[in-house]
Amino acid sequence: MTGTLAVEDYRDLASWKQARFVVCALLAFTESLARRAESRRFAAEINRLSISILDNMAKGYEGEGDRTFLVKARQSIKLLETQLKLAHENDVLSASDSVLLTRELNAVKRSLMK
Repeated sequence: MTGTLAVEDYRDLASWKQARFVVCALLAFTESLARRAESRRFAAEINRLSISILDNMAKGYEGEGDRTFLVKARQSIKLLETQLKLAHENDVLSASDSVLLTRELNAVKRSLMK
């Protein structure tokens, strides 16, 4: 699964725009989390995984043009979903926010499977 995918500008792709929207929402969410000592671990991990999604998508679509980076982006999404579930279970994230963010991440994950 290492076919090339180089595109003229990956930022024009719907999947990139959708992923960027979700990542920006997550980064805004974690900004408030980072202020609370008990939530800093979740904030740091969510930020790391969010950035990883965009980084791997950019590598997969452009420069390296390698589908393995899109697989890595999907893996980051799966790990991020786990962090969101843990954040919800630890009363750091509301149920409605958890459902909304997970739904958006699943849509991004599906777009990467095409």
